[in-house]
Amino acid sequence: MRESKNIITQKQTNMLRNLLTLLITLAFCQSSHSQVVFNSLDDVWKYADAHNITIRIAKNELEKAHYAKNQSYGVQLPQANATGSYTDNIVRQTTLLPGEMLKQPPGTYAPVQFGTQFAYTGGLNAQMSIFNLQNWYNSLVAKQTEEITHDSLANQRKSVYQQIATQFYSYLLMQEAARLANVSSNIADSVYQSANNKFKEGTINAANLDIAKLNFERAQLNLVSATYQMVIARNNLKGLLGMSLTDSLTIEATLQDKNSIDPLAAFTEDPSLRIALLRTKISLSQLKAANSAFAPTVNVLYNYSTQRYDNTYEPFSKATGTTAWFPAQYWSLQASLPIFTGGTRFYQSKRNKITWKESTEQYEYIQQQSAINDENIRLNYRKAAAVLTKSENIMSLSFDNYTHVSNRYESGLASLDDRLNAFKDYIDYQNQYLNSLSDLLVQMYQVKIRQQSF
Repeated sequence: MRESKNIITQKQTNMLRNLLTLLITLAFCQSSHSQVVFNSLDDVWKYADAHNITIRIAKNELEKAHYAKNQSYGVQLPQANATGSYTDNIVRQTTLLPGEMLKQPPGTYAPVQFGTQFAYTGGLNAQMSIFNLQNWYNSLVAKQTEEITHDSLANQRKSVYQQIATQFYSYLLMQEAARLANVSSNIADSVYQSANNKFKEGTINAANLDIAKLNFERAQLNLVSATYQMVIARNNLKGLLGMSLTDSLTIEATLQDKNSIDPLAAFTEDPSLRIALLRTKISLSQLKAANSAFAPTVNVLYNYSTQRYDNTYEPFSKATGTTAWFPAQYWSLQASLPIFTGGTRFYQSKRNKITWKESTEQYEYIQQQSAINDENIRLNYRKAAAVLTKSENIMSLSFDNYTHVSNRYESGLASLDDRLNAFKDYIDYQNQYLNSLSDLLVQMYQVKIRQQSF
């Protein structure tokens, strides 16, 4: 029965190794339409600036805001329109005139049709606003909106950078986890084979053999999980970078530079803080625009028109009829002062004043919170770096302890229980190290992002 169990165990081991081989082959040797290689997180960020859909849409929004600003400036420029018309009086209106006017018998009326059949007109209208505070403040709001859209683009880039860093370091973390799991799997396999031989000799019981087998299965479980997580993280990166599933993405970066970040380096201004500041400026401009509704407006107008009439449809020739053009022109200065509009201007101004106060308070709060967050980012990074150093030392000492116990076991000075417990401790401290490494990588990209200029 025990021999049958050993045969099944060997088949499971071979099957697992074949699965891992197939998975790695699919992950790294797939046919692809394009191949991209990244050596660092900065390389991935640079690629995302040109290919991430969120960043590209934000760039389009910035371009639209630029055109909206130019459109608001255009309102303050002179407006000119050319007009022209052609009229064909198919049936002219008939008017009855007393016969005496036309040398006809008294008491009679003669039908007469006045005017010509064809009329041609052309003209030019021009208008320019000389004084209109609302237009000026609206242009200022459009300019500030363009600025806030620029900072929104920076904020979107920051958000995308965070998502990319999460997947990038998740890949490297799982790569390290797979390496450690492979080491543990080889050690566990060696322990299990040794325990199996001891069991056959009758020097250990089945419970000890099962514990050795359990440690081996646990190590292989970690290896399978880490390998799949690597592929998932890389696929998530493809999605963030606008790549298809069949595109080849290779990450050649390592975790050797995990302690290269300087947490004391200056942080750049947070885009969200700039956005909050610009919102206060926009709300103030909108308040001034609302208040300017009480001010008068002044416009200058100019009009030129000309007419020509004829009974023959030959508008550009000197045919029978009136061939002369009769021009007319004028200019005027118009002033408008709103007196009463039902209180709409007054209440709009009150609403805008409340909005301005709210945005000012929000900016002050975000400014304070940003300073606290930045300090916590530095503290969390230093804490994570210190914890990782300790965890790495503990894992190394645990492995040394396991090696020492294993040597004593081979010399007959330690029991199998001691060896199995030492190996279990090593696996536990290995997981503790990976958790500490994961925390450090998170804090590291938080610091790195705050040191970026968006």
